[in-house]
Amino acid sequence: MSQPSVYKVNLLSLAVMAIISTSTLASQPNSTVENKPQVQGANLPAPSLEKPSAAFDLPEPLTLKSLLALPETVSPQLIASQSRQAQAQANYALQDSADAVELNVLGRIGWREYADHTEDNHLLALHVGKKLYDFGQTQALIDAQEKISEAQTQLYEDQVIQFQIQLMQTFFNVILADFQYRIENESMAVAYVALDKAKDRYELNRISDVDYLKLQADYQKILVKRSRAEYEQRRTRNALANLVGQPSQLPDKLIFPRLKSIESRELNELEKYQDQALANNLQLKSMQLKLQAAQHRLEGESATDKPTFRVDAWGGKLSTYEYQREGRWRFDLSMDYPLYDGGARSAKVSLARADIQELEAQVNALEQHLRDQVADLYFKLKLSDAEKKQNKAFGDYADLYLDYSRALYENESTTDLGDSMVRLSEANFQVISQQFKQALYWAQLDYLTGTPVQLSATP
Repeated sequence: MSQPSVYKVNLLSLAVMAIISTSTLASQPNSTVENKPQVQGANLPAPSLEKPSAAFDLPEPLTLKSLLALPETVSPQLIASQSRQAQAQANYALQDSADAVELNVLGRIGWREYADHTEDNHLLALHVGKKLYDFGQTQALIDAQEKISEAQTQLYEDQVIQFQIQLMQTFFNVILADFQYRIENESMAVAYVALDKAKDRYELNRISDVDYLKLQADYQKILVKRSRAEYEQRRTRNALANLVGQPSQLPDKLIFPRLKSIESRELNELEKYQDQALANNLQLKSMQLKLQAAQHRLEGESATDKPTFRVDAWGGKLSTYEYQREGRWRFDLSMDYPLYDGGARSAKVSLARADIQELEAQVNALEQHLRDQVADLYFKLKLSDAEKKQNKAFGDYADLYLDYSRALYENESTTDLGDSMVRLSEANFQVISQQFKQALYWAQLDYLTGTPVQLSATP
């Protein structure tokens, strides 16, 4: 005899409440059910997967500040890294959903043979289910995927800074190429004047064939150097335009940056920078998060020989002949205890341990590499200060020697005024080159130590 319908509905409601209350117990600190921590990955903002930027006009004239302000979507590498970040967060959300309450509707229109005759076998029911406890297997996988998501976020931030430094380098290369062309152009003009004078003397038989041919060969060498400098102007502009995804827009005029913040910076002790790198470097943080993910995976694989408990409830039209056989509701509390898997668990645990060992070795190797990189930049910055003094001395000499040569020229004395002008241009080039190298060294040191790149370029 069937139960009253109200009684059946109450039983189904009790089953649903049991599942929901079990899920709630997981968040109580004194519960015997495993606590589920609040994971940081759930609060991470989902990256916006923007399409690559279409053609746009580069600022004219181009400044370092406007170049660094270009959208990150101009870089295919950053878009790819952004996609990997989104994939990692989606995988985390997918893994986290495996521990959620299941709610679904089951439906079937069917027939079956029973007692030598065909009968209806239809189904329409509401199912609610949840895994109650699995000794940390599911939570370990969720924690592992959370760490992978955080690691990918660190890598994305790392690539953004690397791209900014690459933009600085290409911008500086264009300016240096323009200065180098100016030097080679002045050298060619001086050599041309010397060759033209030698031609007149050669026609008057005042210099030998050997001396004249040597001047011609020297002039051709200088002409080749000037051509190389001219090609370098085009090549560096092509590289800059291609880097920002606008290969058809070669920048014409670039504004020289005034790197005031670089000039006032002073070095601390080497050990301080190395400690900062080991504590804050983005690549190292990413690697350490991957190591934590591997450790969580090992915890999950180690618990796969433990039983799994779950609860399920169904309510509705479970069968056409529910009064005789299946009724209108069902409630299960089940256990799945693996007894033998042919060594699969042992192999997975061994693989997880090997992954941890490999990642630990990679972390140690990266720490060694970071110490070397920081030390290399540190001593380059030390040497840069000495080069700055040397360039200043050479610039003062070149400037004074130009005044001296100009005075001799005005007095119609023998002078090398043209060479003096080239020497002064070379001195200016060395000063600019040293300033750019110093700015890049500081930017790279900031990047390695995980601190914001301190570069206030005006304009």
